[in-house]
Amino acid sequence: MTQTQQTVSGWVKLKLYKGSVTVLGRYSPHSLYREDFATFGKEDVYDQSDAKGFINLFGLQMKVKAMMEVSDGGRTRYAAPDYSVFKRD
Repeated sequence: MTQTQQTVSGWVKLKLYKGSVTVLGRYSPHSLYREDFATFGKEDVYDQSDAKGFINLFGLQMKVKAMMEVSDGGRTRYAAPDYSVFKRD
């Protein structure tokens, strides 16, 4: 495995309490976060139609799990599935 050296700059504010750590704030002059880009408005940065693909992709594992659980026709735990709800155009 090859390792590369990286320089880190900035600060992190932590809260330490009974063996736990909570990040309260952080800052870096080299951060990729920009508040003017972090928006869900009508700007050109984010296309809200992308959300449909994201939801479909990340919801796929739940859909497959549900289909596997009812693959025996629902005799074990569930009623027979209505597969029409899984089909989207």
